[in-house]
Amino acid sequence: MAEQIDKARILNEMRTNYAALEEILAPLDKTQYTTEGVIPGWSIKDMLAHIASWHHRLLTWLDAATRNEEPAISGINSVEEMDALNAQFYQENKSRPLDEVLTDFRTTYLQITHKIQAMHEEDLISPHRFPWSDGAPLWYLVAGDTYEHYQEHTAQIQEWLATTNTA
Repeated sequence: MAEQIDKARILNEMRTNYAALEEILAPLDKTQYTTEGVIPGWSIKDMLAHIASWHHRLLTWLDAATRNEEPAISGINSVEEMDALNAQFYQENKSRPLDEVLTDFRTTYLQITHKIQAMHEEDLISPHRFPWSDGAPLWYLVAGDTYEHYQEHTAQIQEWLATTNTA
């Protein structure tokens, strides 16, 4: 990725894409949140729990970075590992009530935002700042677990709502 990035842009991308997702969610009722099919076998609630689970992983990474320690969790090295982790997140969250999932999704977003606001820009954008990051800047993880993730799932929700006429 050769794009120019700084902390302000990271926060702006997060804010903009989170707001776009919340805008899609705002008019929905409980049935729309809990009806499966957004992606095979998953409801919007499942998708938000999935995003919140990735938020929790990101918070672990950000906490470790803030303390200049190695994170207690490892990175994902393959599509198979990611798929297995996503399946685990689904199983862990499928029985959670909608209100709890929504609160977790929103709370973890705010926690990430606050942590990034408090971080030094160099900690986010320097590719070799943390030995455990394999030369990747921390903002790659932030992007993947926040605004890029929101874009991906916002598009899926929009498509599903358009085809089900439930919006």
